[in-house]
Amino acid sequence: MSNKFKIIASVILGCVIATTFTVREICRDWLLDSAREQAENQLLTYVVDIRRVLASYKYLPYLITEQESVTAVLTNPQASMTPLKRTLTQFDKAANTKGWYLLKPDGSLLISSRHNANWDAHKAASITANLRNKNGELDNDKGVLTSSYIANGTANYYLSLPINHNGKLIGIAVIEVDLTALSEPWLAANEFILISNTKDQFFLSSHPQISATEMNKRGTNGIKARQLSNDANIFHWKINNNDYQVQQVQLDDLKWHIYFLTPLSNLYKTVDIAGFITAILMSLLLSILLYRHERRQKLYSKAALKQMITGTNVGLVLLNDDRSISYINPTAMHYFGLNNDDKSLYASQLLSQQHDNKKIIEQLNDLSVIPTLTGIEVFAHNHQGHSFPALLSITPLAWSQQRGSLMTFVDISKRKRAEHALSQANAQLETRVQETTAKLYTAQEELLLSSKMAALGRMSSAINHELNQPLTGIRTLLSSNMLFLEQGNTKVLRSNMALIDKLVTRMLSMTAQLKVFAFNRPERLIATSITDILTEVFTLQESKLASIDIKVDVPNSLPQVLAEPHRLHQVFANLISNAAAAMQHTSQPQLFINASLIKGIIYIKVTDNGSGVDDDALAHLFEPFYTSKKIGEGLGLGLAITANIMRDMQGEITTHNNLHQAGMTFTLSLQASSSY
Repeated sequence: MSNKFKIIASVILGCVIATTFTVREICRDWLLDSAREQAENQLLTYVVDIRRVLASYKYLPYLITEQESVTAVLTNPQASMTPLKRTLTQFDKAANTKGWYLLKPDGSLLISSRHNANWDAHKAASITANLRNKNGELDNDKGVLTSSYIANGTANYYLSLPINHNGKLIGIAVIEVDLTALSEPWLAANEFILISNTKDQFFLSSHPQISATEMNKRGTNGIKARQLSNDANIFHWKINNNDYQVQQVQLDDLKWHIYFLTPLSNLYKTVDIAGFITAILMSLLLSILLYRHERRQKLYSKAALKQMITGTNVGLVLLNDDRSISYINPTAMHYFGLNNDDKSLYASQLLSQQHDNKKIIEQLNDLSVIPTLTGIEVFAHNHQGHSFPALLSITPLAWSQQRGSLMTFVDISKRKRAEHALSQANAQLETRVQETTAKLYTAQEELLLSSKMAALGRMSSAINHELNQPLTGIRTLLSSNMLFLEQGNTKVLRSNMALIDKLVTRMLSMTAQLKVFAFNRPERLIATSITDILTEVFTLQESKLASIDIKVDVPNSLPQVLAEPHRLHQVFANLISNAAAAMQHTSQPQLFINASLIKGIIYIKVTDNGSGVDDDALAHLFEPFYTSKKIGEGLGLGLAITANIMRDMQGEITTHNNLHQAGMTFTLSLQASSSY
């Protein structure tokens, strides 16, 4: 290896390294500065979003003060709190907040929308502190006030409003806001946002990769400053071996610090790619320059260039300084449908005049500047009367004291046809999906309507049959009473009136079943004894059960169940009454009730040896107005009411025919009480 070659290689290597380093630094500073400006704008947007979201909750305390029963509850210890508590619970669910509270003037809790309010002295002090004036006295003239503090890594944010009566503070309306509503849009946008208080305690993070608890252990000491080449200052933070650019702003009224983190991994990759491309381009450029120098000393000439590009599969056109075609390789001649006699052309004649090639044609016709283009999509003109899409690149060249340009054409007709076919296929697929979805929606709506109409028909038929019979009887008895009244037959009149009263009582019983069927879900489940409920039911139905052999197996060690006692009584009463009715024609009727505990769930089985039901009827037993009894013996609501009650008590009821004997078994499942 000659010394000359070593020197040239060293110079090339040095130029490549120096240029690559310079480009990397410029690219990195430019990208960091761009990221900083974009992050600052985004942070401002999120600050506006935070204030907008928090402001949307500010009117909520007024909803409490506008309730008519608030003043009565706060001034009269004997006033009922149940309606107001129910209203606060409804408001809490509708507003998607964490709790609605009504406090006494000293901050103690009076009413809460949550069963487990977890109200303590710390919360009370935080709320009442905002209501005190400079003298430490409660001020009842203030409007809606905000307060927040951090506890166990969680932010507690409250809106409070004093409630006055006759110029005196009688209570405080408080709303606890769920701050996770702030992070939901950030999480959807995959943004990295942290929020801390004045003590740099983080309480909210928008991204699962960076938790607030982890950041509290790390602290903010890792934030480092850096000055860019344009004298702009940026801050970066290394978290979990990942670099982030940091923008920070403080909300003075809330005393919050908001940190917006921009991941820099992709930026660094872009810088590396830019450096790599620069190194490759510099190597290629220097290699080309070296190659041109060597060829100029030896064989490089216009003829050599023509020979070099003749065999390539890319369309190459060599232009003179006046944009006339100096040489065109065979591939390009094939593209443009030319022959050896069609070389006296200009570059602009190779492009279609009917497509959007106007700017490129103007550049080619401007002889004062040599255009430089890379990979531009154009429509080339085929001199046989057709146009085709192509990728055009134009590179300035110089040879033998002459200047010119090299035009490169790549026919992309096949690619464009493939793209068009793919676009059409996607459009057809989307149309089919929309049509199929519309059909599914229509079928679903029709099915739902049919189900509702069927249930309505069964209900109407059942109520019609059950009410028409006693109404007809009442009408007949009243007609008869008119005759007996004229005859003065009071004995028969009294008998008929007793029958009318009996029929009315029966109708009231039917409507009572309908009312029970629509009974609201209990607000609170309590520990309930199974044996106590069963004892009450057996006592009340003693006459029905006199001829039935009853066996009860409920272990003394079994925990109580979480239920509503009155409604659990109704469940057992319905099941035992149905079992007694099913065993009317059984020679030796037996009723067996047992209970067991499995993984925190208590299972209660009620088994009889009665007539049972058909397998086809099992699927409809718990449907309202479905009954196998004769008309006048029931509306078919007993088991439907039982199923609704079990669902309301967070339980379940199932049934099946017995395998080895006649009759059925109903299985109840309820949660065991932990307070037993």
